[in-house]
Amino acid sequence: MYINNVRDTIRNLSDFEYEEFLSRLRQILNIRHNKYVKPSVLRQRVDEFASGGNPKIDYFECYLLTLDEIFKEGAINALQNPEIKSPIENPKDRTDLMIKVMHDFGLSSQITRDLDDERILIEIKTLLYNSLEHCKGENKEKFRQNLHAFNNFLKIKL
Repeated sequence: MYINNVRDTIRNLSDFEYEEFLSRLRQILNIRHNKYVKPSVLRQRVDEFASGGNPKIDYFECYLLTLDEIFKEGAINALQNPEIKSPIENPKDRTDLMIKVMHDFGLSSQITRDLDDERILIEIKTLLYNSLEHCKGENKEKFRQNLHAFNNFLKIKL
């Protein structure tokens, strides 16, 4: 029953969510389980699982971890009920916002090599928060204009 709920959850993902799921699943397999899987092979395995195939326990665990990364309490919700609501369409917190706006941006190797430093992560978090707070406006158009001006400022090279 619970495994079928997870299958249904994966089958019910939108195309955008499914691509995000595959991307994050691949990262989790690489980082936490030291398994390098080609994207095409991974897609095939996930499709087989969603269609009723038997999962390997480590893959199933990674499916749940991935759902937790994408959706608030994604794993427990998927186990209990295959109809999880996507926060990506209407983000309510910074995690959902970052997933929505950054899903198709890769980070340069110069940045990723330094992300294990907690102080750098804190500075990135503070930068993003302060940027949004600085740009907020009394209405949507003012917010957009402020974001545009701020982005243009950031593009100025020293």
